[in-house]
Amino acid sequence: MAQGVPPRRSARLPERGHRRQPDDDRRGGPPEQPGGPRADALDDSPDEELPPWAGLGIYPTGPGRRQRRPEPAGPGSRHVSPVGRPAEDWSGPPDGESSLPAEDRPRRRQSRRAAATRARKSRRRLIFACVVVVAGVLVILGVLGKLPFQGKPAPAPANSGLVTTFQRGEFRSVPNACKAVSSATLSQYLPGKVRQVSQALDSSTQSQCTWTLDARPDFRVLSVISTAYAPSLLASGDGSATFSAIDAYDQQLQTLQHPAKATKAPKAQIGGAVGLGQTAFTAFQVFHALGVTTDEVTVVTRERNVVITVTMQGYEHGGGFGPVPAATLRAAALAAAHEALAQLH
Repeated sequence: MAQGVPPRRSARLPERGHRRQPDDDRRGGPPEQPGGPRADALDDSPDEELPPWAGLGIYPTGPGRRQRRPEPAGPGSRHVSPVGRPAEDWSGPPDGESSLPAEDRPRRRQSRRAAATRARKSRRRLIFACVVVVAGVLVILGVLGKLPFQGKPAPAPANSGLVTTFQRGEFRSVPNACKAVSSATLSQYLPGKVRQVSQALDSSTQSQCTWTLDARPDFRVLSVISTAYAPSLLASGDGSATFSAIDAYDQQLQTLQHPAKATKAPKAQIGGAVGLGQTAFTAFQVFHALGVTTDEVTVVTRERNVVITVTMQGYEHGGGFGPVPAATLRAAALAAAHEALAQLH
């Protein structure tokens, strides 16, 4: 029996609802007779149809066993379906969300929006937490002085002319002020039993002591303060310890001559003090308060980088006390200043 090349079938799919007819009926002619002309195996006529097993009508299956077919094109689109018909005639369901039932689509969109919102909030919380941690670390480093721009001040250059150490003859400490005044001086200018001795300051660089006599008709108070100053870049001159003491000495003189209004202190009468330290002055003031008049004498002297301040006050009248001559107050302050200064050597 002679065997020939099987006939080529049409590439077109059968129309819906139309049963496939045998090849002989579709061609409209009698079947091929033996010995007749053979069909051309290389004939690519566009009118021929492909069999259904060619695969062009098979699509991937999605949820609900629905076929995922190409998205239908909009009006005026030139896209065509896989079978050669215009896209607008494509009847298969699109892939993605359109393949879901209509009632499930809004919930899918809401779920996606909620997930995006949660992601944004998580990112914001993470960024905020990082900012808080960084700020806390910077604050701690700033308090500890560990930041790069908080380095220790560089020492003054050797050729700057500034002095940053104690020089020869300068004092690094001062003696105890309570031991600086002799008992003989106290007995002379504070006669009777001294009622109170108090030490407000007691360090190697500053010491203060106060003696009080409160026995009618005498009320007298003696105070001695000794301070040793150190070099400072804020001081005038070369910044040495001596210039620091000079600045403090000048500041006390300025305060006594022009007291601040808030203190309500009277202006002092300034006088000299010969033979007391490298430089010294005296000041006399009269205070009026609560019906009592008090006279006060202040002696300020400087020896290199040490400033000694002595005050002696007594009631002039009022409250059953007084009077104490101003000359007595001045003599007592000068005597205490000489003895305190002598303790430095």
